[in-house]
Amino acid sequence: MKIRAGTSIIYALLALAVLGQGCERPDELGPYVKQLKEVDKFNAELVKYRYLIKSDQADKAATLAQTIEEYLAQLETFGHTRDKVIMAGHNALKRKLGTSLKKIVEPDFPTFTISALKQIEIIEEGYKFHIRALQKRWDEEPRNGTFDLAWPGQE
Repeated sequence: MKIRAGTSIIYALLALAVLGQGCERPDELGPYVKQLKEVDKFNAELVKYRYLIKSDQADKAATLAQTIEEYLAQLETFGHTRDKVIMAGHNALKRKLGTSLKKIVEPDFPTFTISALKQIEIIEEGYKFHIRALQKRWDEEPRNGTFDLAWPGQE
């Protein structure tokens, strides 16, 4: 009888110790937003390519596929997160980049300008959707600072 009571007390103390550690999740949104800010250079390049293509300088946008590859590679370096909203948006953005990379045609094809503009638009939509979800989470949580992610030219 004493043994059962002793083990019950031990289990109760163990449960209190686990609960006492705190159930607060670590902040993953702040570091992720900071890391995502680093890919703004790729977004700016995509905007530049769009301008070049629309102004009949498509030959200067020949490295668009390489830029998309580098963008995707940069997103691959992000660490794993347990936050489902961040992970879902991040993976969706990576899928958009991968799909765009597969669908873009070679720069010497006659349909390059149409294809390139469409792929830039797809990436922009994916990025904007992701940052809207992050913005919503940012606003819901009490935090210092402002959310400063935006597509270039949309600030």
